[in-house]
Amino acid sequence: MPVQDKKRAKLIDVARLAGVSPGTVSNALHNTRFVEPETRQRIEQAIQALNYTPNIRARQLRTGKTNTIALLSSLPLSIASGASKLGFMMEVALTAAIMALEKQHALILVPPGKNPLDTVTFDAAILLEPAENDPQLLALEQAGIPCVTIGRTPGTTTPVPWVDLHSATTADLLLTHLAAEGASQCALFVGNIRRTSTLETEATYRLWCEGRQTPVIYYLDEEQGETAGYQATHQLLQDNPEVDGVLILVDTFASGAIRAFHETATGIPQRMRLVTRYDGIRARESQPPLTALNLHLDEVARQAITLLFDVLAGHHVLSSAGQRPELIIRASTRT
Repeated sequence: MPVQDKKRAKLIDVARLAGVSPGTVSNALHNTRFVEPETRQRIEQAIQALNYTPNIRARQLRTGKTNTIALLSSLPLSIASGASKLGFMMEVALTAAIMALEKQHALILVPPGKNPLDTVTFDAAILLEPAENDPQLLALEQAGIPCVTIGRTPGTTTPVPWVDLHSATTADLLLTHLAAEGASQCALFVGNIRRTSTLETEATYRLWCEGRQTPVIYYLDEEQGETAGYQATHQLLQDNPEVDGVLILVDTFASGAIRAFHETATGIPQRMRLVTRYDGIRARESQPPLTALNLHLDEVARQAITLLFDVLAGHHVLSSAGQRPELIIRASTRT
């Protein structure tokens, strides 16, 4: 197709060259409605021929939309900040931001502990690991802002669309590995907030304990961060000296536990074997480095963005399966 004049092309110019309506071009650009592959190809050819780029600011003024997506987390700063450096959130953010830009949207990263509706405006949101009766979800619903979650919302039969984190599979992989590395009595450290990851991990652990041992579970205050893991470890050594393996669901708790084990000269992994869920900065830089899981967060983010744009397009969607985690074995479990 020949190039038109050199002034900035408009959407109507693309429509005229492709032989379609401006609405069809808009639907193709923003995936708001189905466009036939042959028609889409003509539109793409016209876009290339005209060197067309959407006027985002004009569209925002016309529609009242900000073309922004907020990435939120229900986890407190005591869990996500510090040595964690928002690792889980940042891994999701990178892929999500790239995919959002491909659809002419910007991603806003809202650190935990902030109420984004009080400070910024956005059209849609992705919420990491929602809690039961999560106040952020309620606020989004009341504001009419579409949302998908990474991790299913617990305690409801009508959750918003979510990407599954395979928490039961994760727990089973970690517990099976502890046993294979010689741990005969295993304890579980989980947060005190009802999240799907916490609930599924505990259920899997209790099932795993049947016929093996009495469950040893510590519920840690998320707001205390590392301190909660440190204190629970001292309590564990005092109350359950027979335990020789611990599944610590949250890596921040694991950092506190490592400090307590070092203080008490509890050898890792000679005396105590440790595993945690997320292979982030804390797991990798711990001394010794912690056995953890590759949660494939880039794929999780890709599926979350895909789900969100399906929701924005008015499609009925429920969940996405994500990708099964893979065990990364390190010095905290293997001598």
